[in-house]
Amino acid sequence: MSGHRPRKSSAAARKRAAASSSSVGSSAAIPTAILAGTFAALASVFAKLTLDARTIDFLRNACNTFLAPTTPYCTTMFIAKEGETSPIVVAVRSACFGLIFICNATMWTLFTKALNRSKSSATVTVINSAANFCLTAVLGYALFSEPLAMQWWFGASLIVLGSVLVSSNESSESSKKKKE
Repeated sequence: MSGHRPRKSSAAARKRAAASSSSVGSSAAIPTAILAGTFAALASVFAKLTLDARTIDFLRNACNTFLAPTTPYCTTMFIAKEGETSPIVVAVRSACFGLIFICNATMWTLFTKALNRSKSSATVTVINSAANFCLTAVLGYALFSEPLAMQWWFGASLIVLGSVLVSSNESSESSKKKKE
């Protein structure tokens, strides 16, 4: 029994379909790239919570703010014998360690989807990097009271600017090749 074979479309119809899908996909690539940068920044936060000595202070403050602000319950929950670590702190650090991998896997999945939806891989890379830099700085300031020096913002701006220049150079070269 022979199967039904669909009729091949003309080359012009395939080009129209590709052009319409790439213009729709290109606009969908930007939010996906921003979301990928967000998950990259979250992976950094979870890495810091896994390894930083201030994790106990962060947990104690979060517990006092959200669970029991008027009782000493949160303070006693994180205290262990001398030289030991509280089981709650170990559990939170273990969860954060696992979340590093989950956030990185999600980031790479979204980044790959953004690359597939975009005409330019450099554009997606610039947007992803800019979102990652900015959100990492804001989360570090908000959660860990890390200073945001002007020197850091200047360096991050130079990196993003360099990526934009590479992206624009790549775009102009690809448009020249299409014209030829």
